Amino acid sequence: MAHMTREAMEKFRAKYRDGIDTHYSGLRHVAMVFTTGALVLGYAISQIQSPTMAEWWVLFATILFVNFAEYASHRWLGHIKTKIGAFFYQRHTGDHHSFFLERDMEYQNTRDWRVVFFPAYLIFAFLAAVVPIGYALHTFVSPNTAYMFVTGGIFGYLFYEVMHFSFHVKNGSAIEKVFLMFPGWKQMRHTHVLHHKRDVMHNANFNITLPIFDFLLGTLYWEPIKEFEQKGLEAQQ
Repeated sequence: MAHMTREAMEKFRAKYRDGIDTHYSGLRHVAMVFTTGALVLGYAISQIQSPTMAEWWVLFATILFVNFAEYASHRWLGHIKTKIGAFFYQRHTGDHHSFFLERDMEYQNTRDWRVVFFPAYLIFAFLAAVVPIGYALHTFVSPNTAYMFVTGGIFGYLFYEVMHFSFHVKNGSAIEKVFLMFPGWKQMRHTHVLHHKRDVMHNANFNITLPIFDFLLGTLYWEPIKEFEQKGLEAQQ
């Protein structure tokens, strides 16, 4: 992928912002996603009754599966142009990776959230896939298995959205300071920063949450944070 200058990025940002519907609200977008997700998640958790160890493993297995789905969709649909994933490719490689470069990762206002979060309707599409499977598990296995599956699925979806958003918050902001309190968050953000390098983005760091499958499949890329920051300072001189 050819290098993109900051000037080209700023031109793209201006064009992208001009194309956002005047009725779009970043706050409404986020509220819809997290209210929907929290309601479903809360209900599913409330229905779990004295789970067995095997049923707990359903939760862990579901979270692991969502982590793989995150990796696979990002790597093979978000960064490879296919007929089935053409819209996702355009929105991700075309828009997201043109809006944010590795040294310009911060959103500027809540309207920029349109290029940070998944479209609001996607959580309903996700539920349309999760709920029927949950219903089948409820019918043929056990209610706890079904609710563990739904809990793991929705948790994985919301965890993705929170983590991805956190990687694009403003440096030095109060919200960044909150995330910095969590061990490992700074390193996870750095893996995503490195993913936004134009010569790296198609080849490495496809996990957004935990880099489980980047590690297992050999696509984890790392540069020491201090070394990366020093290169940035030298480039500005």
